[in-house]
Amino acid sequence: MPKAFCLLNHQLTQNQIKELKEKFSVLEIVYPPEENSKLWFQIPATKTIDRTIIKKITDWLSSAEAKDVLIVKGDFASTFIIVDFALKNGLIPVCTTTKHVAKESRQGKTVKQEYIFEHVCFRKYEYFEG
Repeated sequence: MPKAFCLLNHQLTQNQIKELKEKFSVLEIVYPPEENSKLWFQIPATKTIDRTIIKKITDWLSSAEAKDVLIVKGDFASTFIIVDFALKNGLIPVCTTTKHVAKESRQGKTVKQEYIFEHVCFRKYEYFEG
């Protein structure tokens, strides 16, 4: 049975876990070591990508097998490289698709806005087919 490798900045919700089990037959969820998580979510804002960070992530993914799911979200350029790695290695890279709900409240002259991100589904990353 496939595993799900989770490269997000939060633990999966019960709805997300349920979808992984039902849609992808996932039985196990694998989170990166804490060191890798910290590196992934604080990618330096430089002109070039730090390949040592990418290497640590791909080393972590070396135990993944074809048809395992990779849930990935992060710095766009680094995510692109990791998605490309996943596709080339037979993994199923997905992103979380969310609905954004804004709530606004007013107290006198103050306006407070709160944003809630609600999971809708996982969407597969795919190569362009032109």
